[in-house]
Amino acid sequence: MPTRHEVYEAIDTEREYQDNLPRNEVNRITDSTFSPMTNLAIIEELCARMRSEFYDRAGHPDPAYMRKIAATAVRNMESFGAPKRGT
Repeated sequence: MPTRHEVYEAIDTEREYQDNLPRNEVNRITDSTFSPMTNLAIIEELCARMRSEFYDRAGHPDPAYMRKIAATAVRNMESFGAPKRGT
């Protein structure tokens, strides 16, 4: 099993990938449209694709979906705040 450090490194690679996507091209969402609800819609779409693969691939969806979901949540927190859990 990967360590927490390795997991965060994987999320960081996905965030770098997201940040380097071409912007303002046909069928690309621009950064200015990444509202919390846009990020939630992206996460929901990734969850739907993962769920579909779960059924289509005998319970073995691509684990990259979790990295993409986590990185999208991180992008949202980078833009709109990341409150720490209180005690």
